[in-house]
Amino acid sequence: GLKPNEIALINSPGDEIERIKQWLCQHPLNQIIAMSDAVYPERLKQLDSPPLIIYCHGNAQLLTAPQLAIVGSRKATINGLNTARRLAKELGDAGITVTSGLALGIDGAAHQGAYPTSGRTVAILGGGLGCIYPRSHQALALSLVEHGGCLVSEFPPWETVKPYHFPRRNRLIAALSSGVLLIEARIKSGSMITANLAADMGIDVFATPGNINNPLSEGPHYLIQQGARLVTSSGDICEELGWVVKDLEREGGNHQQDDDDEPLLKEFTGEPINIDYLVEKTGLSVNRLMPRLVELELQGRIVAVPGGYTRAMGPVGS
Repeated sequence: GLKPNEIALINSPGDEIERIKQWLCQHPLNQIIAMSDAVYPERLKQLDSPPLIIYCHGNAQLLTAPQLAIVGSRKATINGLNTARRLAKELGDAGITVTSGLALGIDGAAHQGAYPTSGRTVAILGGGLGCIYPRSHQALALSLVEHGGCLVSEFPPWETVKPYHFPRRNRLIAALSSGVLLIEARIKSGSMITANLAADMGIDVFATPGNINNPLSEGPHYLIQQGARLVTSSGDICEELGWVVKDLEREGGNHQQDDDDEPLLKEFTGEPINIDYLVEKTGLSVNRLMPRLVELELQGRIVAVPGGYTRAMGPVGS
């Protein structure tokens, strides 16, 4: 149940406290962290008005681990999504926790890249943990927790998403992280707000360059002009932050996975194939299927397209 200090900090009517107690009992991974607790992230205490309590579902130890926030457009290009997945995977494999906001686009791609192999990803929500938003990311939220990640919110579990929640969420994303990486965003966007919040907090800001004719390159290019570190690999980030990462070379470790993926690859043709079709054809659950799809996409063997996935085309003349 709740500790006395947590009840005092909540400062809520009795019926709300009962609802919180019920939520805590619903799942062993549900927990509340109060500012007075030893495990409350020190970085959050530096905020002008830190949340008195935070709600967590998953591995809350990640909140005190080295974190890199990856943010960007909800309407990202395929190249932007692939960049987010690749960098998140590299960081996760290197022992760095990837933090984002579970939104469509870059946020979701960052979580997808990080959790299948390392599980090191934290999703900060703009609503309560019982009201996953967007709904299309409910399976992603479930999968990242099952793989060792964590969902976090400062709002009660039943609190639905409201527009004014997102700036509060963005400040947590920035505050928890040692650095913020922007991948594709317009100048006037929530992702730029997160990056600017980070800069105001003295947190390192990074950005990936893009096509000068793409409006989504405006945000990253502006940040680079203002002094943000230009990033083309996870090594650029780790070098700047002084992170000593573990060896990523794993000789001969992927042969069995390649063999296991062959039956799945046979389902892909030149036409887009959706998740429901793959679940029916392979007999795999969505939670087991998604990590394998992400891995195949990172390997360049399939491509995410409107309507699902399709097999990647080989080089001309191959």
